Amino acid sequence: MPGSHSNLGPQSQSSWLILVIALVCGTQSKESLSDVEMLSAKPNRCTYARAYDMYGAHCGGLQLTRIPSLKPGIEILDFTENRLRELKADTFSSYSSIRFLYLAENAIFIIDENAFSPLYYLETLDLSRNAIMSVPSGLFQLPSLRNLYMSGNALIYLDRELQSLQRPIKAPLENLDLSDCRIDSLPNLGVLPQLRMYNASQNRLSSLPLARLAETCNLWKMDLSGSIDNIDLCELKPTIVWMDQNRIIFNLDNYARINTYEFGNCPAIVPETINTTYSACKARYIEGRNGRTSRQTWLTICGGLAGFLVGFILILYLMHRSNVAQTKRAIKKKSTTPSNNENYSKEILLNVK
Repeated sequence: MPGSHSNLGPQSQSSWLILVIALVCGTQSKESLSDVEMLSAKPNRCTYARAYDMYGAHCGGLQLTRIPSLKPGIEILDFTENRLRELKADTFSSYSSIRFLYLAENAIFIIDENAFSPLYYLETLDLSRNAIMSVPSGLFQLPSLRNLYMSGNALIYLDRELQSLQRPIKAPLENLDLSDCRIDSLPNLGVLPQLRMYNASQNRLSSLPLARLAETCNLWKMDLSGSIDNIDLCELKPTIVWMDQNRIIFNLDNYARINTYEFGNCPAIVPETINTTYSACKARYIEGRNGRTSRQTWLTICGGLAGFLVGFILILYLMHRSNVAQTKRAIKKKSTTPSNNENYSKEILLNVK
């Protein structure tokens, strides 16, 4: 009996042959592609590692919409390049040990007032390139926060949020990045005696109050690139001169404006209140430094006393053990050694014999 394909014409047979070849090649290509994908595939869940003697979780680039359940005790959390939209009051409640938190390049636009409250030990926070329009004032009360990066957020409501800010803030900020944040003035954070680096570049500042800089009495470097073109030269001069006198390095994208004849003819009068503010900032810095030194001294003393007491108690314990051991040996020796009377009686009996 003819086969089931005997009725197929040459064109049909050719079509079947092409289909079979295509299926075979497609299967092989798919298998090859799968092998390549397997070799270059990124992890699809958070990974863990140690860095600088700290335990960290890496969740970057996973396109996550929420922070998953992580191992407790992490000190570093990298959650960059995800799709996180909101930080709630309980988002970090289970991770109070975090010291370094990286949330750049998400889609964050809502931050609860108490979102960062559990992070008592937080030292570095990166919120760059999100959709944040303001940050809760409680953020500036974190007692360990030294580095804050907010670059690339439209902080158009920041001043309104800071109206209720309790000053001076508790955060010991050393590095503050507000570049490209669409602010028209430097935010009023009060005295920042430990601030060393301030990035306010790529903003359209309408003013640069000297009083704000006087509150940063240990400022070392400030980036104003692309931010002061709209400020009147004569209004700007006292600030520029003051920064120069206090050896603050300031970056500009164009120094031509402050090298003009017009700028040179502007007065550079620094009000006495500026020096008063600066001195108060310095005094607060010295007070804080002395306080830290005193705490370290007391901790050292307490640690030494604790070590001495532990050692003393250990010595007493060893002496007690030694005395107990000697007493036991003496009792045992006494119980196994004949008394003098017994020896005397034995001698008499021997003499009688």
